[in-house]
Amino acid sequence: MYKVLVVDDEPAIRQGLLKIVDWETLGFRVVGDVSNGRKAVALHHELSPELIVIDIRMPRMDGLQAIREIRKTDGDCQFLILSGYSDFAYAKQAIKMNVSGYVLKPIDVEELREELLRIRSKLDRLSGRANLSEFHADALREELILKLIAADPADAPELASELVPLTSFAGKSKQILLVEAEEISQAGLVYLESVKTRWLEAAETEGFGYGFQTGPYIGFLLKEDLNRHETKNEWTQLLKDACGLKLGFTAAAGRIVYELADTRQSYEDALGLLKNRFLLAEGQIHMVTEPVLSHIATESYRHAPPDLEALSTKLFYMLDLGRREGVAETLEEAGRALVAYDSSETAIKTGLAKMLSVALSKLAALHQSVDIQEYAPLLAELYQHTHYDRVMSAAHSQLAELAGRLGGKGSLPVVKQVMDFIQRHYQENLKLEMMAEMYNYNKGYLGRMFKQHTGDSFHTFLDKVRIQQAIRFLREGHKVYEVSELVGYPNVDYFHSKFKKYVGASPSSIKGSPSQIEKFSLETS
Repeated sequence: MYKVLVVDDEPAIRQGLLKIVDWETLGFRVVGDVSNGRKAVALHHELSPELIVIDIRMPRMDGLQAIREIRKTDGDCQFLILSGYSDFAYAKQAIKMNVSGYVLKPIDVEELREELLRIRSKLDRLSGRANLSEFHADALREELILKLIAADPADAPELASELVPLTSFAGKSKQILLVEAEEISQAGLVYLESVKTRWLEAAETEGFGYGFQTGPYIGFLLKEDLNRHETKNEWTQLLKDACGLKLGFTAAAGRIVYELADTRQSYEDALGLLKNRFLLAEGQIHMVTEPVLSHIATESYRHAPPDLEALSTKLFYMLDLGRREGVAETLEEAGRALVAYDSSETAIKTGLAKMLSVALSKLAALHQSVDIQEYAPLLAELYQHTHYDRVMSAAHSQLAELAGRLGGKGSLPVVKQVMDFIQRHYQENLKLEMMAEMYNYNKGYLGRMFKQHTGDSFHTFLDKVRIQQAIRFLREGHKVYEVSELVGYPNVDYFHSKFKKYVGASPSSIKGSPSQIEKFSLETS
């Protein structure tokens, strides 16, 4: 282990550096941390660290002064500068004093890690110990893997030949697994980093694969591919065990390759899956060969935009009927349509929230027991979930409960339920096909059942209900064209013909004439 001294006048930064970096994994051991250059010079004389991570602007003695002082007696000590953007001129001066590099504040953990790996390699070369430690072989292997997954095809064979002596595989197949950690509770950055470390350590201990870190992902070059169900289960359990209750994960595996030089192909497959993380279920390993939702994303915008109005109406009907199964089916149908058109997280959440808002608004207008404000938290919750399946589960859970609450008539015969539904929704564009779909009946069969029970066809019954309501509206003094729209006939001429067919007189002759109305009776039940 190389000894490290951390120097910064801000206690929070010193403590943060100690926590967010797994120093031992990178080959370092922090032997001290101090707040100014003068203390750094004194502690360097006492402990002789190989690396000093140092701020520039500090009281009493700044970082540049400390470096000059230490350089008088130690030409090999490595310095990694911590610098704010406004200190750039100072950083350039420091480079002239043979410092190893600098990291800009605010500190990026990945950038800092890469700098430390580079400095460790330099220290290895200076000390001649590059081949004396298994740890250094691990570090070299990780460095080669990182280069290989980003390499041009022309450079890949040479990198692969360097990696071969540092690896061994159960068979000829190779595969890349990428894992992204996700906060379930307020775990914090320190816990997040500790879980990543546990993943790497567990994989090494179990001999499952060779770990590396790239951006927000922990990656593994697997010793045995995940096609075997047992291997996949072992990996899933390993990832879950390290997470505990505070973190979740999403993982993706690329295609199987048979040459190390082709590793980048597997890496890019896995990376492509994780770019559609929202569509992937949390807590699972997803294979590029499996038919997951994210495959639909490749066809986005090839489909027509989803008819949110029709879907909202269908959901409204299912809720009004109290059909939990129908609610689930409608949500699933809406989800497929949204994903097929635009698979982005924002588009799916926005479309779903709009559909739910319209359906709940209609339901609240029909049922006094439904307060739309009660469901405002649900709409907000949809935007908080980071996975499609969690969003749909949240929507289904509350809407199924609402359907159950409204489904008091669910035990009635289907024909009676359809009759009641027509009485509530006569003004809408009702069709037998739609009713058959909602009840999972054949259209012809439902039509025959309905006529046997009522003596009328579905459309005749609907007309009668509409004409009954039209008489009521006319009696209240509404104009004929208004009544036509109120009862579901957008065309007033068509309304005239229907009215005369069933009543035997024109709407205008009935309007405002109670004595005339009493002569007409329309049986609908």
